[in-house]
Amino acid sequence: MVLSNTQQGSMARYLEMKGQLRPPKKAGIVAYSGIRGCYAEAAGIKYFGPDCLFIPHKSFEDVLKSVSGGGADYGVLPIENSTTGAINDVYDLLIRYRAAIVGEVLLPIRHCLLGTADADLSTVRTVYSHEQGFYQSRDFLAKYPDWRQVPYHNTAVAAKLVADAHDPAKAAIASARAAEIHGLKILAENINAAAGNTTRFIVVAKRPEICEGRNKISLRFILPDEPGALYRLLGIFEKENLNLSKIESRPIPGSRWHYQFFLDFIGSLDQARLDHIIADVMRRTKAFEFLGFYPGAGD
Repeated sequence: MVLSNTQQGSMARYLEMKGQLRPPKKAGIVAYSGIRGCYAEAAGIKYFGPDCLFIPHKSFEDVLKSVSGGGADYGVLPIENSTTGAINDVYDLLIRYRAAIVGEVLLPIRHCLLGTADADLSTVRTVYSHEQGFYQSRDFLAKYPDWRQVPYHNTAVAAKLVADAHDPAKAAIASARAAEIHGLKILAENINAAAGNTTRFIVVAKRPEICEGRNKISLRFILPDEPGALYRLLGIFEKENLNLSKIESRPIPGSRWHYQFFLDFIGSLDQARLDHIIADVMRRTKAFEFLGFYPGAGD
């Protein structure tokens, strides 16, 4: 089968990424979105240990700009939550900045309601948090229908806002660590609706890495607009006896009612077998991006 110009471009980018493979660097600077006490910082500490320099950034895009520009060795970004699903902005930014996924870490999310030292549940009138913090704590919040919920772009930033306000009528949904860092009192613990609430964070770098224990591959692709295209694509993984751990569809920006797919699969592969699978996938797609080959974090 002759590859189209788009497919040839996809293959060229894959080969370029292969040519950039490097051993893991000693993490000196790690970028994350938020401020001290946020879950992304906690994920970075869990993955790299406490001795790195963790630099807060205002947004997911700023993290990727820092990594792609060489201002940080690695970035830590949330990619999906076990309760609320994918963090779609991160998927779109991965493609825009062509960052390589080099690792992942699973972080249990245990939301708390935080207030000032003189606050209790009876004084609270307004609660601040990230939208996912509200959704993941919806059963708890349903007990207090009179509380006003104000979305904020980060849970730890919401905690700092409450700390700076010195107002017992204001509270935040954030982590126990955020309470400690920002001098707040925990008014209620473990308020998330799902006991196993967990966020998967990815570790990104400017270049892909040859990591010990690599067994997870992440791809992005666009299928031809024809019957059975997805079925034939998924048949590749059945034939190769590989376990699909995730498939996610996302609208293609600027192209109404057309979709791209993000797919993760698990397999201990040597480079030759991976190249064969990638070539097979490429032949069955209109466009393709290889996002990373890295050690999976398990369950």
